[in-house]
Amino acid sequence: MRRGLGRGGLLLLVAVAAACGPFRFFRPTAVNVPPPPQVTVDDDDHAAWAESEPYAVVVRKSCRTLDLYRYGQRVRSYPAVFGLNGSGKKIFEGDLRTPSGLYAIVDKRYHPRWQRFLLLDYPNTDDVARWGTAMEAGDVPRRGDGHVGPGGAIGIHGTDKPGLNERGVDWTFGCISIGNREVEDLASLVPVGTLVLIED
Repeated sequence: MRRGLGRGGLLLLVAVAAACGPFRFFRPTAVNVPPPPQVTVDDDDHAAWAESEPYAVVVRKSCRTLDLYRYGQRVRSYPAVFGLNGSGKKIFEGDLRTPSGLYAIVDKRYHPRWQRFLLLDYPNTDDVARWGTAMEAGDVPRRGDGHVGPGGAIGIHGTDKPGLNERGVDWTFGCISIGNREVEDLASLVPVGTLVLIED
């Protein structure tokens, strides 16, 4: 164990690792590690909120994954990359952030650059409200005669930059990018109307 990482720090490390799934992170098993406090946490392999959904997608920006669930059970997990501007909620068009919230796939189509494009219904009402608050606070840039809007055309797609995806480099303008084989697989499974939960 690394010096300077106290008992509380180790528990936090274990909690963060557990949230991203056991198959991606090492979990300490030493007998001197105290058990974590009893907290009800939704296991990555099971999404209780999606038990009635034929398919649901959960994007975890902190874990850099896109997981596919069938009736609440995880059936696929793909590495994902996001908007160039890193973490934080998307506020306006051109901020280069990937939104967070609950969305639905509203269109699926072939894309000559990214193989497949699964369009999300961004912005939702929460996104518009966040944009309005930011605009009133002067945090939204102006363009021409008015402010830049909340944006749109956010989706899940493949990549024309496979090397960046493989290295986990964020390069999109706000979309979620997975590998081309993975997006073909995902597109073949999920119908229009599938819920997509994007978590920070």
